[in-house]
Amino acid sequence: MKINNVGIFVKDLEGAKNFFINYFGAKVHAVYNEEENHYYSYIMKISDGADVAKLELMTKPEVVDQVKDPNRAGLAHICVKVDSREKLDEIIGKIKADGYKIFYEPATNGGNEIRAMTFEDIVLEVCC
Repeated sequence: MKINNVGIFVKDLEGAKNFFINYFGAKVHAVYNEEENHYYSYIMKISDGADVAKLELMTKPEVVDQVKDPNRAGLAHICVKVDSREKLDEIIGKIKADGYKIFYEPATNGGNEIRAMTFEDIVLEVCC
């Protein structure tokens, strides 16, 4: 067995889609809309060769965006593995340029991973 996808409710569906396209080259795999319920989603593929991860970004008018503590119960983070240190450094540069809060990065923890609070307070780890 394997996890087919992870779903995340967001307020700004287009912004979330563009975030994952811009940072990871994600592609829209499928679009699912229920006009009668005002529910909309994109299933995004983040692919590196044979390995494919899918992320479902969803929205509907009832979504409540509350302050999210990074130590909250529930889904803790999403970790995306990139294929090189150069790609990781590129993403770190984007995270810094976009002003997201960085919890740690390779320069401070000695590893090959960054952890940051990103778009709509999604805690994201990127490693290589």
